[in-house]
Amino acid sequence: MDSSYMPTEESTSSTVLAADIGGTNARFQIWSLSSEVGEDVLLVEQEYKCKNFPTFELCITDLLNSSGISGIDRACLAVAGPVRANSCQMTNLSWNINGAILEETFDIKSVRVMNDFEAIGYGIEELEKSDLLPLNSCSKNPTGPIALLGPGTGLGEALLFWNSSLSEYEVHSSEGSHSRFAPVGDLQCKLLKYVEDEVGECEVEHVCCGDGLARIYNFLCIELNAGKTILDPAEITERALSGTCSICVLTVKIFLEILGTEAANLGLKALASGGVYIAGGIPARLSSILEDGTLLNSFVRKESRTSFLLSTFPLVVILNPSVGLIGSKAFARRLLKN
Repeated sequence: MDSSYMPTEESTSSTVLAADIGGTNARFQIWSLSSEVGEDVLLVEQEYKCKNFPTFELCITDLLNSSGISGIDRACLAVAGPVRANSCQMTNLSWNINGAILEETFDIKSVRVMNDFEAIGYGIEELEKSDLLPLNSCSKNPTGPIALLGPGTGLGEALLFWNSSLSEYEVHSSEGSHSRFAPVGDLQCKLLKYVEDEVGECEVEHVCCGDGLARIYNFLCIELNAGKTILDPAEITERALSGTCSICVLTVKIFLEILGTEAANLGLKALASGGVYIAGGIPARLSSILEDGTLLNSFVRKESRTSFLLSTFPLVVILNPSVGLIGSKAFARRLLKN
């Protein structure tokens, strides 16, 4: 990697910035993207602690100064927060990431600011086979709709539809995770009441994300009259994986049942013959447990009238934690092409 890279006048390559920006860390890659397939060159890869920079512009300035790269042609920034008019005021930071201001400040031809889950959607088609864990053996329709969801800090959802004129997928964001939780069975009905008493209503996200794991665990401790030990989501998954806590094992089982049901709901709404993809750190962390069939069985719903249709949708877990950054790069290439 040559940190002093400068494109020549004869070069057919362009310099693009891809970023995945969360509340804690900001990850950057600078690429030389060639018009020739297979000749992309990674010039710089850098990660920063967001708290060390009062503004996003200061973070970019440090990145460019330390890399020796003086010019960026295009940039795609995946940001954990609501994006409106190509701008994001981050929820847990004072950073305001504004595409138009960045274009002017750093003389970038085009900057696209997108939600981090939208970037995950653009990364799906770029993933390798080893980045994916298929949970069934269905064949994918190569241009069929794709449903995407992912539990992490929150629950993200998006839909991908094929644009035949561009011969590529377009990602459409969704707020489906804020729809009401539809419980299955007596225990989940009691969980619904528990969450409603706690927060007023129960959205799917309330029981299908990191905090959702903790809520399910706390509910079970009360429901089963067990001595309650305060655990965070990482501790719950660790004890479930090791089998050292029966309540944690049951917590993860209920969590996967809820996730499978929501994956089915989203798949049906999209008619996802292109697949239902599950992203997020929690499912990837639980990959060894996923093989027990809990998630797949909740997805297929054998008692449902739509089971025959759901059983034709590929259900796939994304294992690569860098899919958002991969999607940012992929969309930056689109900016160049367009």
